[in-house]
Amino acid sequence: MEESLSVPSRPADFAIGHIIKSKQDVDAVMRQAELAGARITDPAHERFWGGYSGSFQDPDGHLWEIAWNPQWKVED
Repeated sequence: MEESLSVPSRPADFAIGHIIKSKQDVDAVMRQAELAGARITDPAHERFWGGYSGSFQDPDGHLWEIAWNPQWKVED
């Protein structure tokens, strides 16, 4: 019988992306996450693609990207 060598998944194997309405909302979510114990991995800043985003790792190890894109309209 052949043994399978699978690697268990980890929370940081992928990133969760969250698109929001404005640059100010990106900053607010990043602050809120940091106050809740997240580690900022990439502070929010202007991106080459014309948007604004930042990333953090939550206390459970999941990676998040919070982004605003001027090309997308976000409904309430």
